[in-house]
Amino acid sequence: MSELALPRLEYPFEPLVSPLADEVDAECFRWGLEQGIFHLGDPEEYRGTRVGWLAARTAPCATREGMRLLADWQMWLFAFDDGFCDESEFGARPATMIRRVVDFAGVLESGGGEYHAAHSAGELLDVENGLGRCLGRAVESPFRAALADLAVRLRPCAQGYQWARFVSAVQGYFMAQCWEAANRSAAGAGGAPPPPAEYVRLRRHSGAVRTCIALTDVADGFELPAEEYDDPEVVAVTDMAVDVACWANDIMSYPKEVARSHVVHSLPAVLGYWRGLDPQQALQDAARMHDEQVRRYLAAERTVRARASEPLSRYLDDLRFWMSGNLSWSLETGRYPCFDALEGERYA
Repeated sequence: MSELALPRLEYPFEPLVSPLADEVDAECFRWGLEQGIFHLGDPEEYRGTRVGWLAARTAPCATREGMRLLADWQMWLFAFDDGFCDESEFGARPATMIRRVVDFAGVLESGGGEYHAAHSAGELLDVENGLGRCLGRAVESPFRAALADLAVRLRPCAQGYQWARFVSAVQGYFMAQCWEAANRSAAGAGGAPPPPAEYVRLRRHSGAVRTCIALTDVADGFELPAEEYDDPEVVAVTDMAVDVACWANDIMSYPKEVARSHVVHSLPAVLGYWRGLDPQQALQDAARMHDEQVRRYLAAERTVRARASEPLSRYLDDLRFWMSGNLSWSLETGRYPCFDALEGERYA
């Protein structure tokens, strides 16, 4: 795939980064080691992912505690995705995925307490020399225990509605992982990928961006009231921002997924199949969709911002940070090594 020209993506607002980036990155990586969630892969790959920088770019105004929570949650997501989803042998087994995410959802619904207590007592995980190697336990155990740790730390920071919002978003993410597993299973038997409209709708959940946005105000130390978060116009701009971030990720990660995944499950792959496009044309069509959605976002956000309260204005700022920060991080992380820079035509 090295001959592909990756379309150039841009946003008309400035990215920011927190000065806590390096510190949080180191602590987040250490947390992943201690929790043992790297045992299905190479821990050094997660060091190179620079997850702390993702949190620092997508939530540059977060408190130190809030940024750690975001970074640890994002690290959990990356390790879960690698171990059980895209590049994993488990990623095309819908029944296994359903059982796994039902278990994980139960950890969140309980607030993590009973799982966290068992982990603290050494009942769930034994880590060898701090290297994140799980000894003689089910592959899910470290992830269950790490999720419980996150829940126990997050619960006191989130008001009732904020916590419910996050749990609901994670449940949507888990549901979408079952959908993806079913799609991979069908593709392995010669089936077609989901049509574009279905992919777009479910991608808003499968990308996990919504779960991070649900924590935006918690991480920043303010509360966006439920009536504003659930306002239809706010929901619409949130969906657009999620689309932009997820589609940008699909474009940036496309070469890596083609090279490493059993079944490529991304916007360019879906467009390529249903529109009969070669990989370069599919990337170009995905870029056009991305740029069109940026324009729609800016028009809709202008209307919402004109009547926004101070908390809603901060939330809208954070949506912009998510889009620009996600792209900036994609260019500096070791997770997508196939291209050193964006090149080629813009489609705005």
